[in-house]
Amino acid sequence: MTTQYEAEKNPVGTKEELSWLLHHGIKSLLRCDEAETVQGIARYVISKYRSLKAGSEFIEQNRQTLIPPIAAFLGAITRFLEVRVGHRLDGAVWIARLANERRVLETLPQLLPELDWIELKFCRRPDLASISALPKRLFPLRSRIFRLTRLLLRQEHKFFKVLRVMELIGYYTRYLEIFQKGNFSLAVMSSHSNPHGLAFNLAARRCNVPTVLITHGMPVRPVARLSYNLAVIHCEFARQIYSKAGCRMGQVIIHGRRQYYAPMPGGEKLPERLTIGIFLCKDVNEAKLDFVVKQLLNHSRVARILIRPHPKNLFIEFDEWFASLNDNRVCRSLNDSVSADLQESDIVLGGNSSVLVEAVTAGRPSGYIQSLDYGSFDLHEFVVRGLIYPVEDELDFDPDAILCFYQRSEWPSALRLYANVEDTEKAVANLLQSAIRELVAPNGPPGH
Repeated sequence: MTTQYEAEKNPVGTKEELSWLLHHGIKSLLRCDEAETVQGIARYVISKYRSLKAGSEFIEQNRQTLIPPIAAFLGAITRFLEVRVGHRLDGAVWIARLANERRVLETLPQLLPELDWIELKFCRRPDLASISALPKRLFPLRSRIFRLTRLLLRQEHKFFKVLRVMELIGYYTRYLEIFQKGNFSLAVMSSHSNPHGLAFNLAARRCNVPTVLITHGMPVRPVARLSYNLAVIHCEFARQIYSKAGCRMGQVIIHGRRQYYAPMPGGEKLPERLTIGIFLCKDVNEAKLDFVVKQLLNHSRVARILIRPHPKNLFIEFDEWFASLNDNRVCRSLNDSVSADLQESDIVLGGNSSVLVEAVTAGRPSGYIQSLDYGSFDLHEFVVRGLIYPVEDELDFDPDAILCFYQRSEWPSALRLYANVEDTEKAVANLLQSAIRELVAPNGPPGH
């Protein structure tokens, strides 16, 4: 997508204030937000919260006024103030705004303690450092932010996309100040499609700090075209996605899953009475979930249904819906560990969730249910590439047919495209350890 600001010369500031890297990031974010999954989640969240729905409608009704630019600038200020600097400005720096990001990054300080790790945290209440930096860093950009907001609105972008661009600018401006003041040896991230992840990567690159990406799931396409000195990614298919998107990755390591691997049941049949695990995405299609659960309850072989909501569950009426079932055969997961729920399940059902890869890796026959979430059909190509059994819309649930699908001779090849079952987590951790030490060595690979 070509937009007007691509052709303008420094449309939102001088090269010193908002570099080409930031313009590149803005274009990448707008392209990522074109994804139906992102737009579907945005519509879903807005529909769930009355205040967001009213605010969105108010902004859309006043697109030609000063209200949208002011709201966008406030969004940039909020994100600028959100970033909390640690007690030092050196060593290896990392960010984790969401729980799934933190889960894959928080072990790094123990893995490489000599790097003197420092986390840039996200706090709702700003500290003195961020407040004092605001007038010098972000306020001088307000006229340019206003102009860019109007430009994007004229191009018929929804306000949520415009707001995310301004959040990107807020984060980038804050991170750039921190990187310019600091003396960091490494920058590590997990998110690469949200404003905070894009901004962190771009600011680090501008200051020639080597960047490392450690992913926490399958990438949602389109992927932002970013550069990393080192990337630890979900699987071989994910590597192909990043490569086709134009990402530059100096070294690529694929997460190891050998310790989780278990073969599918062989000639034996599944138990006569089954526990069905339903693993949800954050954007739940409530009507489809209700239909699936009720159909399963009517199936003669289903003894129990275990439902695991997403850690960032957006289905705010879930508890109310769950109570309305009033059936002791349906239970909600209370386990912190996905693996524990997989072990309890004889068959796993899900939508566009990476947990289906974890399930079949653990030897659990699984089914893909279309429209269980608001992502596009077969978002990660689980079905088209023969990894996951497609459950028909009318839920003609046939456990033996599902098992037979995974006993095909060609299925192990599909699994290896999505899961590295040759290497263990420990082996990959050792590779990561060596790669990072080489990266931060005085004579290591050049930054960018």
